Amino acid sequence: MVHGATAFSSTSGAAIRRWIAAAILFAAAPVSPADAELIGHGGPVHAIAVAPDGRTALTAGFDYSIIYWDLPDEHARRVMYGHDAAVSDVAFLPGASRAVSGGNDGAVYLWTLGETQPERLLARHEGRVSAIAVSPDGTAVASAGFDGVVRISGLEADEPPAVLKGHSGPVNAVQFTADGARVLSAGYDGTVRIWTLVSDAVPETFAEIGLPVNRLFLAPDGRTLVVAGTDEAVRLFDLESGEERRFMLGHEAPVLSIDVDRAGTRFATGGANGQIVLWSLADGRPLQTLRGHKGPVWAVEFTPDGRELLSAGRDAKVARWDIDRGVEIGAKKAPETAFYVPEGDALAARGAALFGTCAVCHTLTPDGGNRAGPTLFGVFGRRVGSVDGYPYSKALQESDIVWTEETIGALFEKGPEHVVPGTKMPLQRLGSREDRKALLHFLREALAEAERRAGKN
Repeated sequence: MVHGATAFSSTSGAAIRRWIAAAILFAAAPVSPADAELIGHGGPVHAIAVAPDGRTALTAGFDYSIIYWDLPDEHARRVMYGHDAAVSDVAFLPGASRAVSGGNDGAVYLWTLGETQPERLLARHEGRVSAIAVSPDGTAVASAGFDGVVRISGLEADEPPAVLKGHSGPVNAVQFTADGARVLSAGYDGTVRIWTLVSDAVPETFAEIGLPVNRLFLAPDGRTLVVAGTDEAVRLFDLESGEERRFMLGHEAPVLSIDVDRAGTRFATGGANGQIVLWSLADGRPLQTLRGHKGPVWAVEFTPDGRELLSAGRDAKVARWDIDRGVEIGAKKAPETAFYVPEGDALAARGAALFGTCAVCHTLTPDGGNRAGPTLFGVFGRRVGSVDGYPYSKALQESDIVWTEETIGALFEKGPEHVVPGTKMPLQRLGSREDRKALLHFLREALAEAERRAGKN
């Protein structure tokens, strides 16, 4: 189970999803073990889950997708769509033939692995889902939401989810105790709470940290609780006595992710500055620091044998680490992203710098394809929602807007929700008229050059 945090739909919805799944499966075709990185998401990756046998994994991304991976062959078995926003967490059910997910759309879905769309909706939060957990017997799912509540959904029953209220703000983390009788939660209010799963349960405040708590993880021994948050500290608690056993400093930024190995000897934490720290669970000693991510590490997950660690975050990379050697397996320098800028064109250069943020989701070349957003190649004069193979929201599918300098300028001036009400496009605004002018000038020049080069080939 991981621990991630943070923002597609059809001419024929199912057909488009199948087309996209095939395209991503092709793009993520088998690579040699030395390559190691799991490449397939079109943007930041929020969560990782590794199956108990270590042969498969799930990753959840900003691009609204969940990818089901074959780990030994390092290829995607299936790409799954169902959420209407970024997928924030994902977990296997016992047996690893089904899974659950939570998203920024507030939905908690049940999946049959091998299918491309969810089996059914389990719960709906009034705000994004930040974390999910599966009970030890696989009969229930707990979900933590920005609506300030924890919801407990039965997997086999048709009853509405139980709602646990007690936090005074968003809930960031949730986990069942080893016997499944209680649930642990932590949130922005700086508290860790324990819920006994009976009617009208009243939470016990287990610990008051003071500053927001981002993650917690209960070790396999059932009583060592790892807690971390915005104060950069990592704490070890004894669940039964409530005693704080260790207070450790080793991160240089807020801690965003935690995982404990199956043997219960080590744990890993990922931070907001790309740092991963491995610790001894027994005495809290830092064992080593891993650096390979650019930006926050939202997910860390040990393989069942404890020999590897998978990590992911805002840089869209899912890395694999050889823990004994302390190195990233198959690490390679990411290619430089270079945009065409006419020589001496300062306005285009300024626009290219602004487009760097957009490039996480959009490509400009005919062979760039779709990412979290559709390709922008040929965007000027194109009707909104008309790129083949991209699963647009209903609002964009039904829009009659044509992309011109005026409409794209309005998109960045007013925001997507004002130009195309009902869109799922992330909020992007440029308040400066000069910045909008520079971005549009760069797009015009870069796309014209891309068309010239395509015509020559």
